[in-house]
Amino acid sequence: MRQIQLTEWGDESVLHEATVPIPSPVRGHVLIKTVAAGVNPIDVTTRKGLGPAAQLADPSYRPFVPGWDVAGTVVATAGDYTGFSVGDGVFGMVTFPHPGGAYAEYVLAPAYQLAKVPSDVPCAQLGGAPLAALTAYQSLFEVARLKEGERVLIHAGAGGVGHLAVQLATQAGAQVFATASAANHEFVRSLGAQPIDYRTEDFRAVLGQTMDVVLNSTGKQTFLDSLEVLVPGGRIVTLTNPDPLEVARERGFEAQWLTAHPDRVQMQEIARLMSLGLLKVHVEKIFPLAEAAAAQELMASSHTCGKIVLVP
Repeated sequence: MRQIQLTEWGDESVLHEATVPIPSPVRGHVLIKTVAAGVNPIDVTTRKGLGPAAQLADPSYRPFVPGWDVAGTVVATAGDYTGFSVGDGVFGMVTFPHPGGAYAEYVLAPAYQLAKVPSDVPCAQLGGAPLAALTAYQSLFEVARLKEGERVLIHAGAGGVGHLAVQLATQAGAQVFATASAANHEFVRSLGAQPIDYRTEDFRAVLGQTMDVVLNSTGKQTFLDSLEVLVPGGRIVTLTNPDPLEVARERGFEAQWLTAHPDRVQMQEIARLMSLGLLKVHVEKIFPLAEAAAAQELMASSHTCGKIVLVP
């Protein structure tokens, strides 16, 4: 089978295609023939040798195969009970933050981290959903405990995590505001949020001290600025630098840094929402597997709307 590998950390040029044997099924796992694999910011961070996934990628794992989002069809099991049968469509975020190996034609994945795919959803959306959707879901409901009627600010509302978080928060009955460039305002508005132009507007002046929850994915300064829009005792979740958490806590806010984790029950809920058309993954661009370097280059540009996906 073909897979994308790297043997050293670096820029996009370290990614290369290789041909390797198809893995054999092992207990508790299923072998998936990939139909789509999501590309995420953490893929780029890890390729550079940064972040928790790179720290866990012991040299014994080399060559390292990027990617944690996979959607495909079960083609083999080890004969034990996994809850899946050959022919089942499945998707999930696998083994994160340990190496997942999703940039490949076949992926050996722990069965307990997968869900059956929802019907009538395009393959590219399935491949792009898991990590971003789990991050959004866990940020809003597991950590921030968002409730109906609350007000939430989602930074980078047109991004991979952001556009899914907007939809999930809207479905939960929250009043949603989202920062985005002017070019993405109609898109963000169509998802259920009131957009704020981060280039020409100061979200602090627009919102005042009115937010119950903030989801930050855009850096330390945005985190610190966001404290000014939180109501007393408000909650803020950050996906980037955890350093300023203590500043928020000292001011009486609940502040947490989130690294997403695989969760089958949550993936099943995400699948349910997708099957009902209540959660849609916007796919900005689809690349063939061999062009993984170009896909990561586009991801690193920070000018994408929604998700980037690889297909074998």
